[in-house]
Amino acid sequence: MLLARTAMGDREAFKSLYLSLSPKIFPVLMQLMHDRQLAEDLLQDTFVRIWEQASRYDLNKSGAYTWSYTIARHLALDHLRRSSKRRTEHHTEREIELDVTESNMFSSSSHTQGRVDNCLSQLKGDQRQAVILSYCYGYEQRELVGVLSHPLGTIKSWLRRGMEFMQQCVSH
Repeated sequence: MLLARTAMGDREAFKSLYLSLSPKIFPVLMQLMHDRQLAEDLLQDTFVRIWEQASRYDLNKSGAYTWSYTIARHLALDHLRRSSKRRTEHHTEREIELDVTESNMFSSSSHTQGRVDNCLSQLKGDQRQAVILSYCYGYEQRELVGVLSHPLGTIKSWLRRGMEFMQQCVSH
């Protein structure tokens, strides 16, 4: 109801929607970003996007919270992708934390870093995000369940297979 009224430009409905949903969405953004200012910025961006796209909301497909949460999640993941890309482009010194048998794959030499970047780019979609978020940003597997919206078993499989691929790819 509030989203339908927001789609018609009703500012009071939008204000009510914000007051209702922001306390639920903000903690999710905090958990994803681990940075209060960034989470606040993304919350604002989320509600700007909701205001702009409210006419696209379909009550038959999802609830208002689910639709809004999806927007927030996509904005957060987009931010993480951009951050990851900037880190890769600038070849920062921070190494991916792996167990001892895997760590030699991630040396700080630019040649090896280039191979790692190339191998990462060959991973597909959510699996690539799982590997990057886990090994570059230190996300726990259970956190990835919320970030990527997939079961824990799927996350574990993506990480295991992703790291097996990375080891094989970087060593060749």
